Amino acid sequence: MIRCCMTQTTLPSLAHQAAAHVDVPSDYAFDRLSEAGFVGQWSLGSMGLEAVGDGVFRGRSLFDGSAAFVEIRAERALGLIDFHVGTAQARCPRIFIRVTPGPVLGIGAHACLVTLHALRAGDATDEGWARTCLTHEAEILLIKAQLETAWAEGGA
Repeated sequence: MIRCCMTQTTLPSLAHQAAAHVDVPSDYAFDRLSEAGFVGQWSLGSMGLEAVGDGVFRGRSLFDGSAAFVEIRAERALGLIDFHVGTAQARCPRIFIRVTPGPVLGIGAHACLVTLHALRAGDATDEGWARTCLTHEAEILLIKAQLETAWAEGGA
């Protein structure tokens, strides 16, 4: 059974979240979600992330082929992964993932809750923001499937 939740909001909203119960240990989910190579497999706006400099990665948007620049800043003690997104010259923390261990929520040690959050930029159009929200709702399903598949295949 797929257990996911997406917030339903009307535009203009300021933030969006999508969450999934993922049947892998939280440490495993956190480690994978902190790796640029893994992020570049599910992040539709920054596919195929490759290192381009001091902690900065470049990927390509599946929507329009544009370059996307990302810094990944993980804080294990908080279960928080910040994604600073923007240009090669300037990025800001608009996307983040929280990995909550299963025992905290009473769902068992071999499961966790992964929540993908987005903050709306001041210059985001309604159309662009709607695309971000819908994209994250698809991405949380990709995250869940890819984490559970990799875990089932030996946790690589």
